Order: sequence, then structure tokens, then C-alpha cells
Amino acid sequence: MFSAMNQHKYLDMIEIQETYKDCLRIVIAEAGVSNAVPEISSDKEPDKALRKLLSESKPIEVTDDSAHYEIVFDDYIAYAVTNESYDGGIEEKFEGRLARIYSESAFLNYIGQGTFATEDYPGPFVHYGFCCLNQIIDVVSERPPTVKLINA
Repeated sequence: MFSAMNQHKYLDMIEIQETYKDCLRIVIAEAGVSNAVPEISSDKEPDKALRKLLSESKPIEVTDDSAHYEIVFDDYIAYAVTNESYDGGIEEKFEGRLARIYSESAFLNYIGQGTFATEDYPGPFVHYGFCCLNQIIDVVSERPPTVKLINA
């Protein structure tokens, strides 16, 4: 399913929750550029140049026809959700585009320095990442997630 998620131009996080002890459920949906042209009144945006720019822009949104993916980690070591505006830093190595599997990352460095998780205990683990419109979701787990296409 990672390859299917990577075919989309944009992904948007719909929901993230811990469903029970150490189980993480994430719902991500395909997003696309809308054909709707927003009407921006001078009351909403008094700056004429900015109003013109906004009126020429099209929103990126999830629709009823968008593919929705449920990603479930039955167990995890750690996860983080970062505002995408603050993502970046060190050079990272990964496979994938929007749904990634990392071989080197800042999050793996954190796991190595900030936890006692190792290849010996709890055993080999992998860093999975999901690049969404407004959030970057990082999960380190011993086992791959279950990913399935669900209805909205």
C-alpha cells in the first residue's frame, strides 16, 4: 500500500489515535487541487495584491472520492507528529516519496540517544514516515503496519 500512497500528489492526515496500549491508528487521505475558485472579499482581505493572489489560488483538499488509508501499528517504540513547517534538519536516507521507510534519520538518531531501544532489545526496528499537507508523522516499530484502503 505504500506504493499506492506514493502515487498521490498530496496526502492529508485525517485522524491519529492510540486505540489501546501501544497500538497506533492513523487515517490518511489522498488530497488534490480543487477546481473551486475562492471568492475573497475586501472585508476578509483588505490588501488588494494579497486578495488578488488568494483569489487566483486553488485549495488543496480531500473530497468524497479521495482514497483513504488506515495505517495500524499494533506495537510501536515511539511516534511523533511534527508541523510540516518545521520539518527538516539533517540529511536523511529513505525509500518512497510521501510514505517512506528510512534507513537514516533524525528520528532514528533520537531513538538511539533518547531511549534504550536497540537491535537486541526489543529487536530490529524500522522508521516509517508519512508526509502530509500539514504534518509529518514518524513512527518507529519492530513490525510493519497493517495498511488498508478504507471508505471515507
